[in-house]
Amino acid sequence: MPQLKYPSDTFPGPPSVTVDTPETWAPVRVGGTLLACRRIDSDQGFAPNVVVRGFQRSSDFTMRHALAELRGFVDEQGSGTVDEPFELELGGVPFLGVNVSWVDPEIGTVVQIHLFAGSRRGRIVDLVQATGSVGGDDAQSSYGEVQQILQTIRIVK
Repeated sequence: MPQLKYPSDTFPGPPSVTVDTPETWAPVRVGGTLLACRRIDSDQGFAPNVVVRGFQRSSDFTMRHALAELRGFVDEQGSGTVDEPFELELGGVPFLGVNVSWVDPEIGTVVQIHLFAGSRRGRIVDLVQATGSVGGDDAQSSYGEVQQILQTIRIVK
């Protein structure tokens, strides 16, 4: 009887992802993520963080679908806004990015930078979604730090 194996050529795992973080950040385990990290010391109740998730979608999935899913989430938040998408390339991989924000009753303003990269493998699309989040009183001052970390993301297929 043949044995099926994961990961394998038939059932490949998600792409490999790296991100460079400052000494003031640490890795954290978050269910459903490929990797996650956050600032170790935060004066506020909300620590700036970066989360990277991986998904496998059907071949008809496009970045437009990813943006629509994100827009649906933001629309459910208080005072949610979605900025115009932008394109960038990191480590030779094209990404689609978008900034979103909303007002959380406990945290205050939450701002997120979302970066999406996808690649097709037959009838499957591997999607990597990196999200940097800042919130509360130091959201504005932490945004640049999170942006710099996101710019170090590298995906190896």
